Amino acid sequence: MGLEWEVQVRFPSDTPVAGIELNPWVRVNYKGSYVSPPNYALQFAWYRELSTLPKCVEDYVAFQDHASRDSSMTVYGGGLNQEKHGLLNSEDLKIVKGEGKTWIQVGSSRTYTPSEDDIDSSLRLVSVAIDDMGIKMSINVFVTTPVIRLPRPYPRHMIIFCSLRKFRNPKCIATPFKEESFRVLSYNILADLYTVSGAYTHCPNWALTWEYRRRNLLNEILSYDADILCLQEVQSDHFKNFFEPEFAKLGYSAIYKRKTKEVYSANEYVIDGCATFFRHDRFKIVIKYEDNVALVVILEEKDNGRSPDAARSTICVANTHIHRGLDASDVRLFQVVNLIRGLEKIDSSGIPILICGDMNSLPGSDPHRFLINGEVGCFSEKFRDPLGIHKHLKLSHSMHLACAYAHLLDSNEVGQHQKEKMDYQAMEPLFTCFKPSLTGTLDYILYSKNRLKVDGLLKLLDYDSLEKRLLPSPLWSSDHVALMANFRVKHASRGVQYLSPPPDPWEQKQTN
Repeated sequence: MGLEWEVQVRFPSDTPVAGIELNPWVRVNYKGSYVSPPNYALQFAWYRELSTLPKCVEDYVAFQDHASRDSSMTVYGGGLNQEKHGLLNSEDLKIVKGEGKTWIQVGSSRTYTPSEDDIDSSLRLVSVAIDDMGIKMSINVFVTTPVIRLPRPYPRHMIIFCSLRKFRNPKCIATPFKEESFRVLSYNILADLYTVSGAYTHCPNWALTWEYRRRNLLNEILSYDADILCLQEVQSDHFKNFFEPEFAKLGYSAIYKRKTKEVYSANEYVIDGCATFFRHDRFKIVIKYEDNVALVVILEEKDNGRSPDAARSTICVANTHIHRGLDASDVRLFQVVNLIRGLEKIDSSGIPILICGDMNSLPGSDPHRFLINGEVGCFSEKFRDPLGIHKHLKLSHSMHLACAYAHLLDSNEVGQHQKEKMDYQAMEPLFTCFKPSLTGTLDYILYSKNRLKVDGLLKLLDYDSLEKRLLPSPLWSSDHVALMANFRVKHASRGVQYLSPPPDPWEQKQTN
């Protein structure tokens, strides 16, 4: 029977990384057929390659090897020469020989997380299928390349604008004054379902695995210490199984809006969407909305021990991801205009507005000019509208919006090195997306400039800080870069009595 069945084992990559969990795909099949196997159990044994052995162990291994020359695999444990493929039941030290190498057992579960001790050594996984009678059905042996070290992260620091802080902190330390300032991050993290298209062949396969990218992304995001996180391209199953529980451990509440078109992946239908996280010790939800392409939430500061008369602020945060299609300039403009149509109603209640996200629109494009200038004016040469959608749109708005990063060029406190990372004409970063198909700015943090002040900005990246690599890369696990800004509510808007926000700003009025 052992010859009829086979254990199939696949890894996303055969290059392990220290600190990143290895979780192989394992399946038992009838050889050459899709016939379902009988009931079975799987047993696993992980080994690390031994380059040198203590003398006493080396002598013992040599003796056992000499006594078992007819075996392709010799197992050493408790003085017993066990099964030749290494199914280990002894609790003693397990040392085996195979593939011309000597191995020591380091794990016995399906998954294994390489440690610092494993660096520069190959790993070996023995997977054994056993039927209800305890008989081995099949055995698989998989050997990896040597374990590599996790790349050292590149620190990104905040630029704090002292001129806005002199009244409370003349030394201008880099830590924001939490009671007045709040920090907002916007980041398209690249959904895993989009990494399998072959568009990122420049990136090593091990750095594209979700097990690696999720840990690298989480560590990067946490290093920014933001109060509000606006993430785009968050895969639905990864939000539920990873991001929501991980951020909950650190005091963040979460809301999520998924797209509508799902993709079948790993035995279930998944899709990406927008996820907004906020520190629940600082904010509480007043109301949540879902536009066609945006997740919108109104947050109110909590009392946190303040006197009842202390001023509290309310802010509206819109997290959006606009359509990407190359020939869909009309769709992008429609989605942006429709988003602003609802936000304009919230704005009329006096609540400060923040818009974070991937607009999939370059500086100077029609959606960008509409957001910043309040109108489109003449359409760009690239605008295509075969259905005449623009004729049905209100192509102007009364909101006072500005891009947060334009303040880098406005401030005398910013060094020339940072200003060189900006497009002076567009007043936007030179790029927020750096992938084979596109280099340019697609991501923005916009704010109500009449109600909010920019208190600080996350330093921009350049080609050197990306290690001269396209994105994603081993160091940066998305094809976009994160943007972040500190804001303060202007005193004229702080603690005011806002009008009640509308129950549904995007509700279409019925006309007779």
